[in-house]
Amino acid sequence: MIKSALLATAICFAFVVPASAQQTVKCDEASLTKMRADIDALTDADKKAKSLESWTAADAAFKANNLDECNARIGDTGKNMDSGAGAPATTTQ
Repeated sequence: MIKSALLATAICFAFVVPASAQQTVKCDEASLTKMRADIDALTDADKKAKSLESWTAADAAFKANNLDECNARIGDTGKNMDSGAGAPATTTQ
């Protein structure tokens, strides 16, 4: 009985903890502008270069009205900026 209660608790935490740790970035002009300012403020040249490359792809996708691609590239940009140090970025439209 206790084992099944512990198992159920562990399964719940497996889904709740990652969801609560995610960062959401919307693909819009304001988010892209804010993200670019954050990239410009980076001091690590490697992170900055990788982030700028994926941000440029996100911006191009946004201007082409391809929100799925923009969201994917914003997620990549967040990951490049964090470099695994924080929670991975996720995107919404």
